[in-house]
Amino acid sequence: MTAHAANLLGALALGLSDAIHAIARKEAREGGPAGAALCAVAHAPGLSIEILRRALGLSHPGAVRLIDRLAADAMIERRPARDRRAVALYLTARGARRVRKIMRDRRRALATALAALSPRERRTLTPLLEKMLRALPQSDAHALAICRFCEGDACDPCPVGVGIEEKAGQGRGYTLR
Repeated sequence: MTAHAANLLGALALGLSDAIHAIARKEAREGGPAGAALCAVAHAPGLSIEILRRALGLSHPGAVRLIDRLAADAMIERRPARDRRAVALYLTARGARRVRKIMRDRRRALATALAALSPRERRTLTPLLEKMLRALPQSDAHALAICRFCEGDACDPCPVGVGIEEKAGQGRGYTLR
């Protein structure tokens, strides 16, 4: 890859990331990772605080405080996990509505960038994006970090999950509990 191509990719990634984070902050109605947390829980219902913490790059106390705020705002609820020492996180109806708004606005932001391409160019781009995404994940938490703003059922199979499988040399998807 040339320095020019790498620079263009980095600028595009950052521009889209900034737009998506701004959308999430607006809908979560607080700064920081609240919108990302809501989307991650929507992506992986039953998620543990530990995996969420690692995916968002938070300390354990920071993640607990974030979940406390989201629970107080009736957007996330805690339920007993299979392992009774942990809790599982789920969206409330209010949290699910916020995530739907984030996803709708995210889709619009991405469509703006994709609109610059012809249908043929978009068809060419898709397998290249899948290949690049397969190369990225380093762990289950990293996979969730990559996919935290994804529409879970839009990719089947998920190239990030496939990348984790390929790296593990196993035939199973990544688990986020």
